[in-house]
Amino acid sequence: MKRVPLVVVLAGFLFSFLICVQSTYAQTASLQSPAAAETLPLDQIHAGMHGVAYTVFQGIKPESMDVEVLGILRNVNGPKGDVILVRLGGAKVEYTGVVAGMSGSPVYFNGKLAGAVAFRIGEFSKEPIAGVTPISEMLEISALDSTPTSVPVQAKSIPSIRPRSRFPSGAEFC
Repeated sequence: MKRVPLVVVLAGFLFSFLICVQSTYAQTASLQSPAAAETLPLDQIHAGMHGVAYTVFQGIKPESMDVEVLGILRNVNGPKGDVILVRLGGAKVEYTGVVAGMSGSPVYFNGKLAGAVAFRIGEFSKEPIAGVTPISEMLEISALDSTPTSVPVQAKSIPSIRPRSRFPSGAEFC
């Protein structure tokens, strides 16, 4: 029996999560969609700040988790690859720890979108410490992705080469 690659499974979970969160956020007036939310720059985030993150533990309903900033890790994911180090709180997350399905969970401070949960700290730890990718980095990548490319290069005319038939009579089959 073939095994499904872990990346495919995780991508499926993330896609399902995003669809569920989007539909639930659209129905909930108190939560803003990430596109409409006001963002919080990284330079305004500091250790000791408290906020909230939303994730789905079961079904399709996002649930809140407490967030406390432990610090900012600069350039850990390459140049401009900063990470907000946080401790998540709440009964469920303290039981489960940070799990793969939480990736992409939005993190807010004072109602402003600060970023999204990206990974857990510690391979076998149930301690709910996570790395949050700052929203500014995500928006920067999004802007680069939507930037039009340079003028398309015109392909030179390449003469068509007709392959020789494998059949002795010269017949060709499509």
